[in-house]
Amino acid sequence: MKIAISQLNYIIGDIDGNTAKILDEISNAKKDNADLIVFSELAVCGYPPKDLLDYPNFIDRCESAVELIGESSENIGVIFGAPSWSNLERGKRLFNSAYFFEDKKLLKRIDKTLLPTYDIFDEYRYFEPNKTFECVSFRGEKLAITICEDLWNIDNQKMYKLIPMDELQKENPTLM
Repeated sequence: MKIAISQLNYIIGDIDGNTAKILDEISNAKKDNADLIVFSELAVCGYPPKDLLDYPNFIDRCESAVELIGESSENIGVIFGAPSWSNLERGKRLFNSAYFFEDKKLLKRIDKTLLPTYDIFDEYRYFEPNKTFECVSFRGEKLAITICEDLWNIDNQKMYKLIPMDELQKENPTLM
């Protein structure tokens, strides 16, 4: 499987500009015959968006960008980050999500579990943590998709009780 990694200089709050960069990178990855392209956490809105997340219009604009990016996923898998509305009856109203599209279809939305609240990070203030874990099948592989800190597991310095990769490994992923 040919995987393209796209680490770009996203601008916080520049949804249109970030989306244009993402679409351009998807086009380049298709020309390079990549099977999958992976973008950064909250690539659509830039990281960290902080109090911009308090504005419903900001989230709605992110959702419109998600749809546009999804439409560009013909013949390629695309994983990228954006905030998403929570449909839970309790808890915070947003998730920090990774969207996985292929052929203009949403294969899976993966929500971040481990939300840092140290140093400059205050994600728990804005986002509801994920509580479910499931791998995604893609072109003959079983992918364990995580977002940033969900992958971290320093044996002698565990900062969290729940380790998402431990949960995902129960499904025997072939690609992490």
